[in-house]
Amino acid sequence: MTDSLHVAIFTDFHPATLGGVQTAMRSLCDALRELGHRVTVFSAPAPGSVPSDANTVILKSVPFSMANGLPVVLPTRANRRLIDAAFTERAPIDLVHSLTTYGCGISGIRAARRHNIPVVQTMQSRDDTVIEKYSPSPYLAALTMRLLHGWFVPLRTQPAYDGDTRTTRLAWRPMIAQAQATDRVIVPTHHFARRLADRGVDKPIHVVSNGIDDALLDSLRGTADSVTEMDAPLRALWCGRLSPEKRPLEAIEVTRLVDDCTLDIYGSGALADSAQTAITKAELAHRVHLHGEVDQPEVLRAMRDHDLLLLTSDCDTQGMVLLEAVAMGLPIIYCDPELSETVPEDGGIQTLDPSVESFATVLKDLAHNRSRLPQMRKALAAHADEPRQSRHITQILSVYTEALTT
Repeated sequence: MTDSLHVAIFTDFHPATLGGVQTAMRSLCDALRELGHRVTVFSAPAPGSVPSDANTVILKSVPFSMANGLPVVLPTRANRRLIDAAFTERAPIDLVHSLTTYGCGISGIRAARRHNIPVVQTMQSRDDTVIEKYSPSPYLAALTMRLLHGWFVPLRTQPAYDGDTRTTRLAWRPMIAQAQATDRVIVPTHHFARRLADRGVDKPIHVVSNGIDDALLDSLRGTADSVTEMDAPLRALWCGRLSPEKRPLEAIEVTRLVDDCTLDIYGSGALADSAQTAITKAELAHRVHLHGEVDQPEVLRAMRDHDLLLLTSDCDTQGMVLLEAVAMGLPIIYCDPELSETVPEDGGIQTLDPSVESFATVLKDLAHNRSRLPQMRKALAAHADEPRQSRHITQILSVYTEALTT
């Protein structure tokens, strides 16, 4: 595609906030702009105060927030008027790209239909697994989401899927309805594409990995530190949102069981106090350190100084931290078999199951057999350029072209 486009991106996470979705979004926006395209982001407000951005339209939030503390936006009449005014003022807008399936994502789809503009939807949230495993009231949470989403984006039918419980079937319904309401669907992995197709999504589904900004990688990439000496502790890194589905408390417990190991935790969230309590209670302050919320460059720098990434989450579709580890050559210890699609062969170790004991077994083995670490680094080095955003932006533009011409 050679013509310059104006893309309206809708997301429930403000670009200035930290997280995997936000990191991927910023990389996508930067890549589009570098190629001469115009991007306007429609998003929820950021917690606290952030400088205004001429390329960002802030939608109105409601008085309550998400479990992660971020503001909630609903597709209200006020937001409809705000969006329509922005579309008129910033015209022409050629295409809408929705990155989430919540209030802002719904608003994007409805705006595209009002203005007769093609719409592309990125799907990468495993709400079904998160709700089923980690919600305090799984059925009620799934039912609430299904009713709220269905009010704005109805779905006439949904094929039954034998592997789904009553709760997960409800949780899948908003995702299916969102996908069916668009012209093209983008997902980061083949396994998630199969999940959508198995549940009746018949819109064209394109598998395009998330990406990391090329310039950032060029500025930070270097030779990783040597593997720790045999008499030094194994250096593990954990990074992500401190929330139940990411399982940071389990990572702390793993470290408690492995004497010859330290753990650096990067991130913030609802479990921050619980994590500090767990560290204090287990008397691990000399081996486990909480670094709080940091930006992507600091995470990448930290990856050069550690021996492995401890990825305890069992409900990620892909995970930006996983891509970052691949780019920086950091061996990955993970439990979710579906992540094997993204972890290069021999670049990581999958545990037998998600249990703390299985993670501890792998780390104990690595602590006594450090020779496996340089072998994994070598395997990762062959894939270090795959997460670059420049490797994926052409595919994104190809999806845009299809949506615009059909």
